[in-house]
Amino acid sequence: MKQYQRTYLHVLERNNLTDGTQVLQVEEIPPPYSIYVQQSMENEWIDEIIELKPLSRHKNKYGFVISGGIDTSNGRAIVITHIEHPSKTLEDNGRSKLRLFDRILSINDTDLRHVTHDVAAGAFSSLQGQCITLRVCRLNPAYIEHVELTIPMGSEDEPLGITISGGLDEENDDCGLFITQIDLNGLLALNTKKNQVQVGDRLLEIKTNYTSANLQWVTHSMAAQLIRRICQDSRRITLIVAHRTSDL
Repeated sequence: MKQYQRTYLHVLERNNLTDGTQVLQVEEIPPPYSIYVQQSMENEWIDEIIELKPLSRHKNKYGFVISGGIDTSNGRAIVITHIEHPSKTLEDNGRSKLRLFDRILSINDTDLRHVTHDVAAGAFSSLQGQCITLRVCRLNPAYIEHVELTIPMGSEDEPLGITISGGLDEENDDCGLFITQIDLNGLLALNTKKNQVQVGDRLLEIKTNYTSANLQWVTHSMAAQLIRRICQDSRRITLIVAHRTSDL
């Protein structure tokens, strides 16, 4: 089973970019990140049982790629980081029920929590050509919001005004990115509704009309780079965040 390391920067369209693109600043904080905010909540995750058949033309494959393991820098959990889309030549063997960044807890009766990448890959290899049952843990936030932000003209050098923590650098199983500080005089706070973004919110994605970056499976430093890069593409930005509560 191959292991991928990706940044998940997806360029939607790069022609006709808005004139006067902005460079925004995102502060980074050194580890340990957990001293700033309690990360992850149990009720954000659900377990799913998924049955998979081997691909008819590739009996030793199931149509997805895993990453991670306790011996890697890609997070401690075994995570699905790529899924082949079903097509005329690659049938749906059940993987359409999988989601990007699902954590694999077990395959058949083999526990894949707290194992090395090679152990996980070996578990799949030992079952080549067989139907398998995956138990996965999936992020399922109850409160997701798309936060629209328009950067005022002349604010090119002002910081976005948030501090982020977490990422694949974090030793916890949850490698999410969280907002740990908000500058009330920063661009985000001044140009969005009051309390629309709060400390403790999980960052899921940042995008413009042209570019998007998934922030669910990246290192802390890569997240900061992706946010800066996305913000350079347009003055109109959308942050997709998961709130811990609906009481906003």
